[in-house]
Amino acid sequence: MSSAAEANVRPVVQFTVAAVLLAGKRAFGTARTYAAGAFRSYPSSPRTGNRARVVGVVGASRIGRAVIAELLRHGFTVLVADPYLTAADAVRTGARLVGLDDLVGAADVVSLHAPELEETRGMFDDRRLSLMRDGAVLINTARGPLVDTGALLRHCATGRIDAVLDVTDPEPLPPGHPLFELPNVFVTPHIAGALGDEIRALGDFVVDEAGRLVRGEPLLGLVHAEQLDRMA
Repeated sequence: MSSAAEANVRPVVQFTVAAVLLAGKRAFGTARTYAAGAFRSYPSSPRTGNRARVVGVVGASRIGRAVIAELLRHGFTVLVADPYLTAADAVRTGARLVGLDDLVGAADVVSLHAPELEETRGMFDDRRLSLMRDGAVLINTARGPLVDTGALLRHCATGRIDAVLDVTDPEPLPPGHPLFELPNVFVTPHIAGALGDEIRALGDFVVDEAGRLVRGEPLLGLVHAEQLDRMA
């Protein structure tokens, strides 16, 4: 069995890193204030900006590892939480392996890259969201059910934390959902993955993979049976 998931990595990584950088500048909320004619001054909180920031990556998946690499290139300190990641593998990513609660409490930005499994649904519930630092940002480009939508709404509505959501639960959100109205929440309709001309990369991967199979070469997207129960 082979998967073309690798070809979808780059678009999601680009989207995620862009979200991290823009969220650090408080660009989403500031843009709304500007459009409403209520802009008076630039965000000046010490929690604004991208210098000396800590990003927590939840899930050392293909995308999660690639996000880590890009964030390190941008100068971020990166934490990672993943129950299947060994200490040695974490060292190779360049991130520091920590427990999930420790990551949530220490990060300025928490970016989700875990699969949707029985044990991950609702992993960001009221208790875990409460651990996030004031001014922290939750970014979800993975799966909507990882986050308890009601709990997230309550925490964001106070202005204590921000969120960038490319996936939601339910998906799509119904028109008029309160998350759309919050100035500190930015919601997109599951566009982080391959779109437009990026989709061609998936087809190219499939054609190339078929060629490798015919020639008896190792498959780049090979999926092992023991991985199936941990895939999204």
